[in-house]
Amino acid sequence: MKLNTLHQQRGATLGERNGVAIPLRYSDAATEHNALRKHILLADYSHFGIAAINGESAWELLNQVVSGDVSSIRDEQAMYSLLLDDDGQVSADMYIACDDERFLLISEWMTGEALCEVLRNQLAGNEETFEDIESIESLSPQWGILHFEGPYAWELLAEVYGMDVIGLPFQEHMHVDNDLILLRSGKHGEYSYKLIGPRDELAEVWEQMLEAGAKYDLQPGGLDYQVQARLENPCWEPGMFNDYTRCPIELQMQWALRYDKETFIGLDAVARRVEQGPGARVVGMSLPGRPAASLPQRGDQVLLDGQPIGSVITCGYSADLDACIGRVLLQDAWAWADIDAYQIQTADGIIAFNTCAVPFVRNYSFLINPSEHSYVDSARPRDLLQQMEWQQQKAQQSGSESE
Repeated sequence: MKLNTLHQQRGATLGERNGVAIPLRYSDAATEHNALRKHILLADYSHFGIAAINGESAWELLNQVVSGDVSSIRDEQAMYSLLLDDDGQVSADMYIACDDERFLLISEWMTGEALCEVLRNQLAGNEETFEDIESIESLSPQWGILHFEGPYAWELLAEVYGMDVIGLPFQEHMHVDNDLILLRSGKHGEYSYKLIGPRDELAEVWEQMLEAGAKYDLQPGGLDYQVQARLENPCWEPGMFNDYTRCPIELQMQWALRYDKETFIGLDAVARRVEQGPGARVVGMSLPGRPAASLPQRGDQVLLDGQPIGSVITCGYSADLDACIGRVLLQDAWAWADIDAYQIQTADGIIAFNTCAVPFVRNYSFLINPSEHSYVDSARPRDLLQQMEWQQQKAQQSGSESE
């Protein structure tokens, strides 16, 4: 059975990303967000573009394309990087995985063929330099991705694919069931894994995981859960930021750039921007509780002493934090965290807020140690808090017995 047919039969609401039909939701947003934060959410990420480049010169060609240093990764390792245009503006972000004799490019915002086109354009006219390139090919949409995310995602996958999953470091991958690749990576702060391979095989895996994941309270979900997840743990999104800025410096994504590389697309333009200094920067914003009036809206002005210094990019309410949180773009001189002197001009009046660092949420996965905790084994604590509670109870019992 095909993945799309399976989703339709199970009642998912479908939409389209990158020309691929994909579930937007299986249930309500609160249920899927709770699964992400407390146990396991399973989503179909087959809208990601996937491309492969083979050959001894593959890493050198890639290094001229992306902002990161591809030479830093080895077989079964991966990295997060940016693709810039000639003006040094962000076009897309991607994961690059070194997989034996090839590199895989995996992007949420580009099709596999669009990724190939970028590589071919860089290769054109430089064939003698990169004569060892064997092939550049798109693997999507024939290939897809299942995304497992949540504090106990590792436990389910270890049960299905073996204990090596527990020791898989962040940004590394392993082969499972021969043709499938399990990559540990994610943008929302919880344990997360991407299972990559032919979509026909992934349809069978989806059914398998629903059955095996029932005891973990696994919840199937769609991409709409990302709205709340990325409010609390922000990451780059073109639809969110492109109307305001695509400059990686203003987006505070300098960490994804390697200025010491000889060259990559957009390097000269970025270097000039660094020398000039950014005109504005994106920072976090927070105000406690839910305002009695309407929330700040995209485009609302940010004020200092009544004068505009920026605007709201996004704002929403987090029940976990009981706060309104979001991102604002401020003039560089005022773009600092922990400032309480700014206000937002909303349709209902002026609201004071604090600037802050991101991410906003301290993820539940921080309380989980795979070597000590379990969701299904009642003899082991579920998390660090329960472990401490058990230890305190044991100490009290020991003290009572000694008396």
